[in-house]
Amino acid sequence: MGSNGRKFPPIAEFRQRHGPPATVAADLDGTLLASSSSFPYFLLLSYTAGGILRSLLLVLCAPLILALYKLVSESAAIRLLIFVSVSGLHLGDITAASASILPELYAANVRSDAWELFDSCSERRVVVTANPRIMVEPFAIDCLGAHAVLGTELEVGQAGRLTGFLTGDGVLVGKLKRQAVLREFEKDQPDVGLGDRTSDHDFMALCKEAYMVPSFKKGSSREARVNRITVPWTKKKKEEQRQSGRHLRDLPFVLSFLIKMSLPK
Repeated sequence: MGSNGRKFPPIAEFRQRHGPPATVAADLDGTLLASSSSFPYFLLLSYTAGGILRSLLLVLCAPLILALYKLVSESAAIRLLIFVSVSGLHLGDITAASASILPELYAANVRSDAWELFDSCSERRVVVTANPRIMVEPFAIDCLGAHAVLGTELEVGQAGRLTGFLTGDGVLVGKLKRQAVLREFEKDQPDVGLGDRTSDHDFMALCKEAYMVPSFKKGSSREARVNRITVPWTKKKKEEQRQSGRHLRDLPFVLSFLIKMSLPK
């Protein structure tokens, strides 16, 4: 049951009645991506931008982050996840890793049913996520064809280093997602809203039509399969990746671990 008692049907019930919809607002983890967990992407980001010690610290904090998610709130868990992953790191390193490393892992985990509906929207495609905007934006715009990303904003301190704290509204979940979508679309309701959890219901209720994306399971129907989409790598990005000295080939077990964690069970 959604906001104001509205019930959202599963995405399998979507039918194009009068041609494809024009505008869409969609969640990322668990909706456009098959995996509902963002932890593997934060782990990869922390390793690439901060090194092995930073990523090990994040692994040690994982039980506490999970406990906060289960016992306190999604927002509290994401705040700690962000703080441990990026505090003290330079904004430029996070931006570079988000543009050159993360898209490859994201692109291997795109869910076909949600992606096909998202991609069919002809005028405006917007991703709404609790993840940091700078972390998701390169993939969402370059690979998914999003026109905008509404995400959590990170605070930048002295010398361009991230404090680990947040600016603006804070973690974009629940009613804050709704407010962000209202600001983005103003008086025009999105034609379609896509989400996978109750914290998405607030923004989904703004949409003319909204659909829940059920949990992905291996062996699901063809419509719900994982689809690897093409990452539009450029020569410049490949050169930046090679020169960084922290390409995944330097530490193969990190890649295998992340892939294992990110793939649906």
